Amino acid sequence: MIVTCACALAACDDNAGAPADGAESGWLATSALPEPLANNAVTALEGPDGCTLVTATGIDGSLVAAGIHTHAWMLAPGADAWTALPETPGPARIAASAVALRGRVVVVGGYSVAAGGTETTHDIVTAWDPVAAWTVVAPLPVPIDDAVALTWRDRWIVVISGWSNSAPVAAVQIYDADSETWSMAPPFPGVAVFGHAGAIAGDELLVVDGVGSSAGGFVPVKQAWRGVLDPDRPTQITWTQLVDHPGPARYRAAAGTIAGRIVVHGGTDTPYNFDGRRYDNGQPALPLGTSFAFDPAGAGFVEDVPIKLPATMDHRGLVGCGELGHTIGGMTAGPTATQEVYTLRL
Repeated sequence: MIVTCACALAACDDNAGAPADGAESGWLATSALPEPLANNAVTALEGPDGCTLVTATGIDGSLVAAGIHTHAWMLAPGADAWTALPETPGPARIAASAVALRGRVVVVGGYSVAAGGTETTHDIVTAWDPVAAWTVVAPLPVPIDDAVALTWRDRWIVVISGWSNSAPVAAVQIYDADSETWSMAPPFPGVAVFGHAGAIAGDELLVVDGVGSSAGGFVPVKQAWRGVLDPDRPTQITWTQLVDHPGPARYRAAAGTIAGRIVVHGGTDTPYNFDGRRYDNGQPALPLGTSFAFDPAGAGFVEDVPIKLPATMDHRGLVGCGELGHTIGGMTAGPTATQEVYTLRL
């Protein structure tokens, strides 16, 4: 389970091995972002020196359409401050997804918001190479935002469900880095949603929750699906619906794999717009400060536990890197975009 504590800095360092004697697991605030940032695409590149954290696109502290941008930053292993990267190609956007693939950061989809409020979902896919620059790669077959995007075996990117211009779609899109092409897999068997959370461990992935669309408006969807992947048949995912996970349905929670277990943190049980305000009444959505874990090896879901971390939402992932996980930005109550970065050791 996730244990609460204020762990020693040495026990949460990216370059540290096992926790120091007497150090417990838990969350620790680490190097803050240069500015408040929410709904930003996040991932990490693992190298011999440790993990390089990367964030690209998102919305700034204004939480207005004009605050959506293409900024990108990285935090190198052992560094105390984030370094600005070249601007991400394409339109200013939020709700994009980022993955690490063959030493590059790949940013998938997202949506832009015009001054009048019109939202446009994009099919753009861009890649950043630490020794080169940003490039534009093959576009998505189906434009997507607020999706789950996962790297599998350092060859494939699996993109599951999400919003596409006017409605959530069940599309499952798979990119093959060998052929540099996209293929369509059979549709996601759960409720088509956006703002869901997911992660991958080995050849198994987990997708939970999200927000669906109904005649009465947007509704939270509580669901949990396990997908088994087969490298010999990469577009054929074997799906199994799981028992309910602990706690409420979550929207824009952070999910990632840490030390072989999938952790889902934060989010909110109330659908909201890009500014953090509820669709139904315009009031601020309230983020959650709880987490749960899933053990793909057979233990299933771990009981929901409160943790000593400010409640946050508007995440695009919990960046897992070995024994550590990281939340990078997001929103706190207010709604307020945050520049805080937190590190979790299980």
